[in-house]
Amino acid sequence: MTRLSPRRFARQIERLARAGWRTLSLAQVEACVRGERTVGAREFVITFDDAYRGLREHAFPLLEAHGFTAICFVITGYAGKLNRWDVAYGGRRFAHLAWRDVRHWQARGIEFGSHTVTHPRLTWLERDRAAEELARSRDELSRALDVPIQSVSYPFGACTAREAELASRAGYALGFTLAAQSTGSLLQIPRLPVYMWSPPTPGVGILAPLERASATAANRCAVGTTLWQRFRESTSRQPEITSGDGRGRR
Repeated sequence: MTRLSPRRFARQIERLARAGWRTLSLAQVEACVRGERTVGAREFVITFDDAYRGLREHAFPLLEAHGFTAICFVITGYAGKLNRWDVAYGGRRFAHLAWRDVRHWQARGIEFGSHTVTHPRLTWLERDRAAEELARSRDELSRALDVPIQSVSYPFGACTAREAELASRAGYALGFTLAAQSTGSLLQIPRLPVYMWSPPTPGVGILAPLERASATAANRCAVGTTLWQRFRESTSRQPEITSGDGRGRR
C-alpha cells in the first residue's frame, strides 16, 4: 500500500508542478510551525521515509527537473543494504540508498534526516533503547554527511510525548509523525501518507477528508509489521537447550 509506481508518482508531481505548487525546505517548515512564516496557498513539503534506492532513479531526478526538493529520512543501520528490518511482503526485498547516493543527492539539494538505526516502533521500546536509536542514528548521519542533523521521522509515525522528549534530548529540532493531529509542536509535525490509492493531487480537493481518514486507518495497519519484528526478534534470541550429556541441542 505504501508503494507508488514511477509512472503514478510522475503524474502526481507533474500535475502539482503545472498547478504552480512549490516545495518547502526544512528551515521553512520550522519557520512555519514557529509562526514566523505563513504557509503559502500552493506550498507543500515532500518527504520520503526509509530512503529506498529507487528514489535515485525515479524520484529525485524527477523532482529536480521540476524544481522541487524533498526531505528523505535514512535508516542508518541499513544504508546500502536490503530492507531486512521489514517483512518481505510478496517475497521481495528492496535495497536502500548507499551513503555515496545520500551524499550525491545532498549536494544536489535533497535534505536528509534520521529514521532511526533499525526502524523499530519507538513507542514499544524501553526508554534507554529508544533514546539510543535516536541519538545513534543522528550521530551516524551527521558524520556521514558532515552536517548537524536536525530532523527525525519516527518509524511508523509513532510518537508520544516521551519520544518527542527523547528526540529533543538527542539534539533534534524537528520531528515528523504520520496521519496524526497537529499539536503545534516542532517535534510532532504531522504528515499525510501517500498511498497507492491517493488521488493525482494528494491532500487537495473535496476528497481530501476521505483521503486523510483512509490514510489514518491504513497507517494503523502497520502495527502488523511491528508484531512480526517482535516475533522474529524473540525467536532469534531463544537460548540453546542442552541435553544432560552435553551433546544434544535444540
